Amino acid sequence: MTETLGKDEVLQIDGADRDLDIGGITELMAEKEGPALMFDNIPGYPAGHRVFTNFMGTAARTAVALGLPRDTSKLDIVRAWKDLSRQLDPVPPVEVATGPVLENVLVGDDVDLGIFPTPQWHDGDGGRYIGTACMVITRDPDSGWVNVGTYRACVQGPDRLSLWMLGNRHAKAIAEKYWERGRNCPIAVVVGQDPILSTAAAIAAPSGMSEYDLAGGLRGQGVEVLYAPGSDLPVPAYAEIVIEGELPPVEEESVLEGPFGEWTGYYTHSGQETVVRVNRIMHRNDPIILGAPPMLPTVPAGDQAVPLYSASVTWDHLEASGVQNIKGVWAYARQLMMVVSIEQTGAGDAMHALLAAAGRKRTGGMERYFVVVDEDIDITDINHVLWAMFTRVDPAESIQVLRAPTTAIDPRLSPDKRAAGDLSMGIVLIDACKPFAWKDQYPAANRVDETTRDELRKRWAGLLSM
Repeated sequence: MTETLGKDEVLQIDGADRDLDIGGITELMAEKEGPALMFDNIPGYPAGHRVFTNFMGTAARTAVALGLPRDTSKLDIVRAWKDLSRQLDPVPPVEVATGPVLENVLVGDDVDLGIFPTPQWHDGDGGRYIGTACMVITRDPDSGWVNVGTYRACVQGPDRLSLWMLGNRHAKAIAEKYWERGRNCPIAVVVGQDPILSTAAAIAAPSGMSEYDLAGGLRGQGVEVLYAPGSDLPVPAYAEIVIEGELPPVEEESVLEGPFGEWTGYYTHSGQETVVRVNRIMHRNDPIILGAPPMLPTVPAGDQAVPLYSASVTWDHLEASGVQNIKGVWAYARQLMMVVSIEQTGAGDAMHALLAAAGRKRTGGMERYFVVVDEDIDITDINHVLWAMFTRVDPAESIQVLRAPTTAIDPRLSPDKRAAGDLSMGIVLIDACKPFAWKDQYPAANRVDETTRDELRKRWAGLLSM
């Protein structure tokens, strides 16, 4: 039986202004881990042209989106996702003849991205970003491989959309193949899809595997897709909005893209980027823009209440590296701090875990701090992690500093390093475990144990509500 969300998990807001209200309200509610927000009756737009935000901003919503009981604990959600991701068999999409996304098809002079109430999410943004939780679909001209990724997309005019695609991502590599042959790259941008598709698009499947197949494996059945007339790109039949067009090389046409308030909490990148020449828009009746605007990384933003990808991938990597007795992995501030819980059985266990975690290959990540703690620490509670760091770390012995790659949006990169293409940064390894040699003699903690906590929650459920 699939669980559903209670009425308290979704709040409808009528009359919010596209630029003055929606972004700010979304951020304020995300800071409180509040409900998902459905904005309707937006001034200047027809009723039913909506914006939906904070869609996975609590553990309960994340669990339900993944088909788990809504009361699944945070760490068990990560564990379930890790196990499912490891064991799943890819399931290819299923082609269908029609779907709700074809309820409205705009071509030629009717193409107008301005019909959608795309918000300006942050005051300093250089435009209105319709693509914050979108799917960007391309097809490799050699193998036919369909790639699905997530890139920020800004409305630049009625029939123009800009994309910022980092150079090490699959879509950019595919586009370059077309450009080398003197062709524009066919592309589709999906705005509004179910959470499994959103999560799969952000994962970045291995080259040659379509994220559609990954999503099908996660669902247990193929994603229903369709092809618009003359298009070679499969799009979700149940999508809210699909924007199709072609991507010319930046030398032929470009536009100033950015700045945009990114997940680091800063405005960093702005420059001439490629555009999508839009030739077709398809959308449902009463279309919904799915919004996941980046906020300060300490905010449990719309799709990050549970750090599924960063925690589960790191957990998988640790196990593949031979790290023993892992009790859990968690990420803070998106993935700026990775925390690993282990049960120590030897003197080198903590350092083994730290080096393994820091050694995972990253594509666009910005992990800065790696912390290993004992199994008695609740790694989903930042106060517990800080307690371990403050009381079990000897700064003279427990901290190591290394160099590692970072990302182009890292605000700490100096202008000189950025200009030189030097994307390297220091990372910190922190052993916040009890020293193994005398851990059994470490002073006991004055905290109620987990068994007693569970009993208290059952006896006093109405009072404690936790």
